[in-house]
Amino acid sequence: MEELNWARIGLAVIVMTAASVSDWRDRTASDRHWYVMGVGGSLLFGWQLWTEGATWVQYFCLTVMTLVFVDLLRDRPGLFEGGVQLAPLALYVLTAASYIVLILGYRGEPGFWALLTVPVLFVLFFLLYQLDVIKGGADAKALIALSLCFPIYPSLEGLPLLTLDSPGMLEVLPFPLLVLLNGAILTLLVPLIMFAANLSRGDLHFPLMLFGVRMTLEQAQERHVWPMERAVDGGVRTVLFPRGDEEEDWNALREAGVDRPWVTPKVPFLIPLTLGIPFSLLVGNPVLHLLGA
Repeated sequence: MEELNWARIGLAVIVMTAASVSDWRDRTASDRHWYVMGVGGSLLFGWQLWTEGATWVQYFCLTVMTLVFVDLLRDRPGLFEGGVQLAPLALYVLTAASYIVLILGYRGEPGFWALLTVPVLFVLFFLLYQLDVIKGGADAKALIALSLCFPIYPSLEGLPLLTLDSPGMLEVLPFPLLVLLNGAILTLLVPLIMFAANLSRGDLHFPLMLFGVRMTLEQAQERHVWPMERAVDGGVRTVLFPRGDEEEDWNALREAGVDRPWVTPKVPFLIPLTLGIPFSLLVGNPVLHLLGA
């Protein structure tokens, strides 16, 4: 089983790294990344079911969930938008029926809980995206693909480094959710990195030095950054968490005589999500550790 875990880890890290590089350079990540990770994860899940002696119902549930995953990536009208979309509606009805059969008749079979975890995570990440808790579509797609890649917690000998009083507690939180949690924790490192960079340059302006750096207007317009200074009513005010029309802000700052504004980088959340995979494997769940679980 450890070989299967390493295959899952290798697939996820390679695909997520490639997507993060693309997102950093162009602020886009192709859906091809998620197709590779999701379908590849499904094949590895099928391998796991085969080693466990799964029934045809379990394989069928995995197949329809993979088709649901592919459908979620498609750019199509809603189920009842412009009339009934029969093909996707039939897929979702078939998926619901197959899982009812699974729950009623195969509850004690190997892989049951792993199969049940996948649709629960699909729905959860979809809802978090709809509620704007997960901001980017690529982030939601990555987490949904991770749900197929890691239907069970990837246990490795000697890991994680942070032990818990009840080791089984680590597997209570599905691995993709742990990656999301740890990815959010890793974003807290950004202020420390900004502080160190500004300290070395002598740009000591608190609290701006925790969230951004200074650069020329020409540099700022060529990079993926937001201005942390705004020209308002003839003066200049600071904004710690800016959003909006950057082009208009640059022009206004130029007219106000600001040559080197403070800016904050647009760091794609895919990057901390990617780092969250090895971090979760090595460290585990730091929140539960601090709570003394």
